[in-house]
Amino acid sequence: MPFLISRYVYENLRQVKILMKISHKLMGSFIGVSLLTGAVGTVAIAQNYKIAETLAVAEAEHVAGVLAASIIQYFGNEQKSISSKKTAGLQKYANLLREQQKRDIVVVDRQKRILADAVPQNIGSIFEHDKGDEVRLTMQDGKTRTFLEKSVDYPQGIKLIVIPIKTNANTISGAVIVEWSSLYNEAIAKAQPTAITIVITSLGCIVFALLIGLRIASSIAKPLQAVTSVAKEATETANFDLQAPVLTKDETGILAVALNNLIQRVRILLNEKEQKSEELQQTLTQLQTMQMQLVQTEKMSSLGQLVAGVAHEINNPVNFIHGNIAHVDNYTKDLMRVVQAYATHYPNPPQTLQTTLDEVELDFLFEDLVKLLQSMKVGTNRIRQIVLSLRNFSRLDESEFKAVDLHEGIDNTLLILQHRLKPKPESPAIEVIKEYAQLPPVECYPGQLNQVFMNLIANAIDALDEVVQERIKDEKPAQTSKIWISTQVKAENRVQITIADNGPGISEKVRSRLFDPFFTTKPVGKGTGLGLSISYQIVTEKHKGMIWCDSTPGEGTKFMIEIPICQSELTPDFSQTSQTFSE
Repeated sequence: MPFLISRYVYENLRQVKILMKISHKLMGSFIGVSLLTGAVGTVAIAQNYKIAETLAVAEAEHVAGVLAASIIQYFGNEQKSISSKKTAGLQKYANLLREQQKRDIVVVDRQKRILADAVPQNIGSIFEHDKGDEVRLTMQDGKTRTFLEKSVDYPQGIKLIVIPIKTNANTISGAVIVEWSSLYNEAIAKAQPTAITIVITSLGCIVFALLIGLRIASSIAKPLQAVTSVAKEATETANFDLQAPVLTKDETGILAVALNNLIQRVRILLNEKEQKSEELQQTLTQLQTMQMQLVQTEKMSSLGQLVAGVAHEINNPVNFIHGNIAHVDNYTKDLMRVVQAYATHYPNPPQTLQTTLDEVELDFLFEDLVKLLQSMKVGTNRIRQIVLSLRNFSRLDESEFKAVDLHEGIDNTLLILQHRLKPKPESPAIEVIKEYAQLPPVECYPGQLNQVFMNLIANAIDALDEVVQERIKDEKPAQTSKIWISTQVKAENRVQITIADNGPGISEKVRSRLFDPFFTTKPVGKGTGLGLSISYQIVTEKHKGMIWCDSTPGEGTKFMIEIPICQSELTPDFSQTSQTFSE
């Protein structure tokens, strides 16, 4: 049952257990937002630099275009190439522009021969600094191109732009190559503050997002962890007395309240199930006990009828014999007086009579006849006592309290068990030591108390027989088996009966279950486990008394019974019937 309830709680709180890592998820989300912010900032910076580069290229292209237009206007519309006779003027114009624009300018014809250059030594040589042949391609298709010129002096390279020189007839007569590295550097320098602003803003957003994430994750995860820890412990240990702390008033607090309500409902349901299970088990035990008691009652009823019939059948002829023994004794004494008187008057009888007297040994006959009659009288008294004990022991028809002598009930029980106390070939006799105090008549159900005495004494005999058998098995010398029975008057109008033995004793584990129904340590078929249970019921419920056991393994066992002397005002719980003789 606890496993099913735990499974039920687990299924209902499975989502709560999943939320155990919600702090990681929240932090992951805020870290993702931070990374996205950083990525956006990076893209913005890159775009800012790209715009700066585009502006620099546009400005360089504008300068080169203006220069190309000026060259066409200055030199005229030559169809194929710029005339060499005008290169001096072109060089002068290029130097002028370099001084004004602070740009390195190179002018080449269609064969890439330098017509004008900031370095005069290069004039007339072929321009070879375009590793990708950008200048030739530009003069072929008329498209503006940028490229990087690298040299030993400039390992990082110089940014150049090439623009075709187009005549009015839309023919390309050469190209203008303008340096735009300085333009690029100026544009980048202008874009730098914006980039720094973007970086600082992005970093601030990232830090702010992380701090907010930590705060939110902590405020959400801490209450959830408290709830999930309680849910986990409740499902794993089946401890439904736990309560989750309600730390917030939001959805997490509502979840904690719902979990507490669920745990309370489960605890109530579990308690109801356990209570019903206990009630069912108790009812089953009671039914089994009642069934066994009914069987024992039927047995005792049949036994009572048998005892009553046997006692009646034996009692009548025994009383007849016992009553006639007195007459036989008187008649015998009369005959003996007659014979003695005859012998006095006839001291010398005839020889035939004397021979007969010698044969019958008249003196021995007189002496033995008296002993024989006395022995018969003792035997009939013994039979009458046994019959009376049987009738007094059963008392099946008694349903009211009677004031009786408890010693008589104990003695009757010992008389019935006399055959088990006598010596046997395999075991010596059991010595019974009686220490009776002066007891007043005790109000009780005599037949039921006799059953209690029978159960306890029979159990003591069984324990002593077990010791004898173990000693025989271990080849140890036999010890004297003893049973002590004592009575005494206690305070508060009560009497105590103690039945003890020097048997093997009882362990604490067994002693704690002695009075449980159907509990027995005897082999199958030799005990029902009801003897002590019924004895406990008779003493505690029927007589409002107490019964307990004091025992130490190896030192014997002692049962104490304590009942009130007067129970006239007590009402029995239910009708009284005999239950059983022994376990």
